[in-house]
Amino acid sequence: MARSDKDNPAKEQALKFCVSSGVMTFLEVDVYNVVELTSAPKKITDIDVLGISLRQDGSIARTVYDCKCSGGPAFARALWLSGLMQYTGIDDGLILMGKSAERAHRLAARKLNVNVFGSNAFDNYAAATSVEYKLLKSHAGNIENWHRAYDGALNQPAIQSILAIIQQEVPLSNDPARSIRRLISRTLPFKGELNPNKPLHMFAFVEFVTSISLLLNMIVADIRNIVDLSEGEGDFLKVVRYYLWGGPEGVANLKRMYEILKTHDSTTEQETALIAWPQFVQLVRGLLESPTHVRNAVIALRELSLRQVADVDDGADMRLGRLFAAPRARQFAKRLGGYSASALRLPSEFADRMDVQIDQLVAKVG
Repeated sequence: MARSDKDNPAKEQALKFCVSSGVMTFLEVDVYNVVELTSAPKKITDIDVLGISLRQDGSIARTVYDCKCSGGPAFARALWLSGLMQYTGIDDGLILMGKSAERAHRLAARKLNVNVFGSNAFDNYAAATSVEYKLLKSHAGNIENWHRAYDGALNQPAIQSILAIIQQEVPLSNDPARSIRRLISRTLPFKGELNPNKPLHMFAFVEFVTSISLLLNMIVADIRNIVDLSEGEGDFLKVVRYYLWGGPEGVANLKRMYEILKTHDSTTEQETALIAWPQFVQLVRGLLESPTHVRNAVIALRELSLRQVADVDDGADMRLGRLFAAPRARQFAKRLGGYSASALRLPSEFADRMDVQIDQLVAKVG
């Protein structure tokens, strides 16, 4: 994520378009081998900007933005991008080129579910598609904030590791239950390195909360179709437990693993130790009360994450306050922050500080 990258202006256009369209964003997402063949995940390529549309029913659609100021023919790039989309399960692709693209190439690319935009064409398209695009005030739409966060992490190995884990587990996840287990278990070893008094550390925490919110948006979308909140507590717990651990066999394997590795404290329940099970169940129940509004918290949290490292921007803060004023956004974001602190065994001050920021932002818009 280099500041000197000549494609940064196009990446910022893609970020602004996603944000102004109400789409969840990730910048420079690494793509890894489907099967891990080494102890460290192997990066095979990367995505310049990833947009994740959160549909009303809880399902998602992913769009890749490929930003290339230079390169070969447009259709050749579209063929490459189409292969990447098929490999990663991405639905749509857009190529932002720094030079003009022939109409024949652009038309041919459409058959691959790829839109090609020549020089300046995307900016015009975005302005015509999103009324907010040209006037956008946003923390997440400003590429400088992304650079600050990731540049700062270069000198702090724990923060860099947490951000790398998020990148590996969340943006391209097609198995949210597995991803949330791995995200928590892989991040836990760094809990002692975080200090809520440091803005970059708060960024890492809120970025973790944002990732948890996205995965739970997907999880709740699945669970809402297979459970009824009027069911008894026992039936509800069984369904959630089997879903989270991959069925009865997964639960049995968890118990066997716990028996092998169990601590001296025999009262410690394996699920509590691994994912803060009681809090997880309580959170899922709460989100199921209004599952279509979980996405409101996801979009607002993406902005709040980058705000931790941003300069003061009253316009962006006013916009963010309105996002948190959307139905259930503030309530769900606070619940997600509280759960994240519990799951990572962090001091409550992390979630408390985030809650105060949310309340102050909402107060700004009355």
